[in-house]
Amino acid sequence: MKTVKTALLCLGLAIALPAMAITLDQARNQGLVGEANSGYIAVVGQSSPELEQLVAQVNAKRKAAYVRIAKRNDIAVAQVAARAAEKLEARLSSGDYYQDNRGRWAQK
Repeated sequence: MKTVKTALLCLGLAIALPAMAITLDQARNQGLVGEANSGYIAVVGQSSPELEQLVAQVNAKRKAAYVRIAKRNDIAVAQVAARAAEKLEARLSSGDYYQDNRGRWAQK
């Protein structure tokens, strides 16, 4: 019986979470997250559990990609992330937030 309750709870969460999840584009367009100068995203202002989850998911995927690129090119992950930060900042839309070299948030 406990297994059934657990399964139903998990199913309920799986159905409920996508409905309240925010996408990276939505968070970026609302000014909630921005491109950090580290090659990862970060929360610009006030955080929430939902934003923290989004940031963690996006950054985990980016780190995995950076690690693959670094291994393939025999360079440090930090170098890949720094170059990615430059490219990501260049591609931002007007109004999107990015972090300058001093760590201050600015809008493009």
